[in-house]
Amino acid sequence: MNNIKITLSICTLLFLNQLLFAQSEDPGNIQPDRPGLGESSQIVPLKYFQIESGGNFEFDKENNVSTKSVTYNATTLRYGIFDNFELRLAFNFAQEFVKVGSINANSKLGFTPWSLGFKARICEAKGFRPSAAILGNLAIPYPAASFYKTAYIAPSILIPMEWDLSESLLLTVNLGSFWDGDGPLPSYFSSLGFDYALPANFGIFVEGYMNVDETGNFQPGFNGGVVWRLLPNLQFDLSAGLGLNAAMADGFINGGISYRITR
Repeated sequence: MNNIKITLSICTLLFLNQLLFAQSEDPGNIQPDRPGLGESSQIVPLKYFQIESGGNFEFDKENNVSTKSVTYNATTLRYGIFDNFELRLAFNFAQEFVKVGSINANSKLGFTPWSLGFKARICEAKGFRPSAAILGNLAIPYPAASFYKTAYIAPSILIPMEWDLSESLLLTVNLGSFWDGDGPLPSYFSSLGFDYALPANFGIFVEGYMNVDETGNFQPGFNGGVVWRLLPNLQFDLSAGLGLNAAMADGFINGGISYRITR
């Protein structure tokens, strides 16, 4: 009888241990960087692999010249190697069409520079303090098609921050700088966005953003869209944006998918 009690006690302890372990291993809902131009402050969980991919159609017309750019496969691969640190690889396969009047001037098709990077958590949200991270990237020109290739490796650094204003409303701010790979001076990027959670795992977002180049020219834009989390590890998104001055493209349409591979 005592042996039975001991066996039952051991089984109960093992069951509770497995239950607690499973709870600690639960990564929660997927929190991708897509679809806004700003990034999330969230890190991919330890030893999880996440794929974020989509297509983008951008259009612009200035005087008699119209340009259309299509990104067929804007993909970011993310892997959590520590609790607060992830590695990233990003690549785009794109095509550009230029038309002067009614004449097709040229067309480009190929990979843009690939990007190697990381994201590391700076701090968790607490009170008025936001959740914050640092994201660094190096754009590598070598795999790119010749017409997209830059002269040098192009670094960028970004600080994404997030405030939970309520259970449904999130404020996101991004501040950073980047180099274009051709000149020595950086450009600067900032964004401010709001994400609002809706029933049935839907959400909407709006975002304003701005680039300031080395000459001081402002390039503002605005975008917004909808996301749908079909599963805890699977999310779809659809968005569109507008340039707010002549320095920016007239607009774009974007759609994609984010998937975290379960262990």
